Amino acid sequence: MKCFYYDAAPNVGDEVNCYLWSRLLGRSAESEDGRVGLLGIGTLLSEEFCQRLDSCERIVVFGSGAGYGRLPRLDARWDVRCVRGIQTARAVGVDERLAVADAAYLLGSLTWARRSVGPIVVIPHHASMAYLDWNSVCQRAGFSFLSPTLPGEDFFDTLSTASLVLTEAMHGAIFADIARIPWVPFRFGPNFLERKWTDWADMFNLSPSIPQAESFYDPQYHNQEKSSAFHAERRLKALLGRRGIGRRRWRKVLPPGDTSGAAGDRFAGFLQGLAQREGYLSADSVFDVRVSALHEKLSHMADEYGLEYTGFSGSISDLFDQSGRR
Repeated sequence: MKCFYYDAAPNVGDEVNCYLWSRLLGRSAESEDGRVGLLGIGTLLSEEFCQRLDSCERIVVFGSGAGYGRLPRLDARWDVRCVRGIQTARAVGVDERLAVADAAYLLGSLTWARRSVGPIVVIPHHASMAYLDWNSVCQRAGFSFLSPTLPGEDFFDTLSTASLVLTEAMHGAIFADIARIPWVPFRFGPNFLERKWTDWADMFNLSPSIPQAESFYDPQYHNQEKSSAFHAERRLKALLGRRGIGRRRWRKVLPPGDTSGAAGDRFAGFLQGLAQREGYLSADSVFDVRVSALHEKLSHMADEYGLEYTGFSGSISDLFDQSGRR
């Protein structure tokens, strides 16, 4: 069995696949023999991504989601064990009873060294990282910046110290929820996809309100090689787009701004306002049911494919220690 996941850009939400499946299913889940492909954590159920599995004789879906682009056509090779949420189940045309949870919740059986007093951390979407100096803005707000592009072990070490997580990244919220740390979502960059959040959150009886930040890019960090005329044009398109004027794609255009100036000040103030909100956290009873259901389904899947399901215990750091991938 070979695990397929999004690896075009560094992102802990995708990288955790490297550790999770080998830890739960042993070395058999690390095989380069692609006869059986595994789709786990990620919004992977798109025609474009699933072209990677064209040569697979069998395609196993475990906790993946839909949301980007055209959907794949499911044929006899597909074995859908569970999906991220009801919206995904409906989109790909499988029984809604297969909607269980994002596969990352398999981590919920581990022990997390939760602190009641710790820093407030901010996690952007990995695609928003290039727009500005996030560390500078977070420092100005009095918070800690947590990059989703850090290696998994470093990311989780920092996350586990947090008292509150402000996150643009969906898996930032998911990992916080798994660690039982309250989280508050926000939108910033044009890559934010709300239906992914709804697909996941509905399974945990959550309906988060997601406020929009006044987004921008800093020319010192993004489009540095462009002329002043280019940046002026972007500012105009962004202004018109937000007023519903011009081409539809202009609504996603970010205007230029200065991280160290007024734009950065407003964003820091926005984050400070978010931190005053009550954080979201799934109910323990729902959380326990979802985590148990995932592990039960994985155990059954392992039996049918002749794999060794090892279960999960210990701390989050053991995920990296015992995988042999440190």
